[in-house]
Amino acid sequence: MSDKPRVLIVGGGYGGATVARRLGDAVDVTLISHDNFLLSTPMLAEVAAGYLDPRHIVTPLRDLCPHATVIQGRVDAVDVDAVSVTVEGPFGAGNRTFSGDVLVVALGAVPADFGIEGVAEHAIDFKTISDALAIRNQVLAALEGTAVSDDPRLTRTVVVGAGYSGAELAAALSDFVHEAAETYFGSSVVPEVILVDAVDRVTPALSERLSAAAAAQLAERRVEMRLGKKVASVDAGGLTLEDGGRIDASTVVWAAGVRPNPLIETLGLPTERGRLVTDGRMKVSDTVFALGDVAAVPDGSGAVSPPTAQFAVRQGRYLGDNLPKILMGETVPRFRYRTLGELVSLGHHNAVGRVLRVPVSGLPAWFLWRTYYLLQVPSLFRRARIAFDWTLDVIFPPDIAWIPTSSERLRP
Repeated sequence: MSDKPRVLIVGGGYGGATVARRLGDAVDVTLISHDNFLLSTPMLAEVAAGYLDPRHIVTPLRDLCPHATVIQGRVDAVDVDAVSVTVEGPFGAGNRTFSGDVLVVALGAVPADFGIEGVAEHAIDFKTISDALAIRNQVLAALEGTAVSDDPRLTRTVVVGAGYSGAELAAALSDFVHEAAETYFGSSVVPEVILVDAVDRVTPALSERLSAAAAAQLAERRVEMRLGKKVASVDAGGLTLEDGGRIDASTVVWAAGVRPNPLIETLGLPTERGRLVTDGRMKVSDTVFALGDVAAVPDGSGAVSPPTAQFAVRQGRYLGDNLPKILMGETVPRFRYRTLGELVSLGHHNAVGRVLRVPVSGLPAWFLWRTYYLLQVPSLFRRARIAFDWTLDVIFPPDIAWIPTSSERLRP
């Protein structure tokens, strides 16, 4: 039996996978993840629009973390005192409890429906690879339906949430459905993509100037924006707004926000707005560390790190490099990181954002977005595949093949 410290990492997203990869064989690592891959989430919109093959934006955890014992399954329970995790294996494989000396919590976030009626039953989330495929199939099936029906709601898609994810998805879908309709379905088919949010401007985390640039680019992509509108309920035929307005649509996508994994509330540890409270070294207690979306990690400049992939990766690098030293009682510097910038892709050849505090938009921003996120994919093989997909997208018309999945969510 190894005399190395046993580290249990719960969560295989950006934070957990980066910690496991950086730890290498310095400790005995067990990585527990719902999926057996790391998902490059910034590229989900391009999967939903068919510009990227879904296999190309996922990296198997066993390839990424060769020194770790990877366990795929759903976390049923976490015992903080015993430093143990009970996991339900896939396909009825049964339950098993794993124990360690230290627990690293990186469970990530889940979609937040804010208690709005009908979201869980009738809207498609935008968080996982399955969600992106469901959105693509739903939109394609609706286009195919125009051959037998002239119902205008068939080609109407509503994206709820005007933050980064919602704006990126609305732009990508609008480019895709308009090009597909014009190429394959005839001029009589008029797709609509509507972006809805209670906020009064798109990408509100950006400056007003960049937000206005984003809105202009969305309008150019033929995205209709209904801002300052709160959703009251969602049903099988569309959604109802709090002001009494109604939008009939065949597809409603929920990209209105996320919340920390609710399992965090069962741990009995201090939280702040649902996130575990940590010190500057990501320590929650003597045997528990946390990072990513579920952790309120100080950023080193007096604020709390935002729940973004950029910060999760930097936190993962920090903890992976320093955890063995911390366990040996050494003093290490506190985590400190300032964002390099923010970029939002808005369809073909368009993006807005800030890079090193400099505002950028249009083609240069789009080039920076693609370059940065391509380099973040942790596999040369998959980077090459993504670059090839992007090249083919420039040359050929959109792929409209509808591939049903075992979890298909198309409405009757």
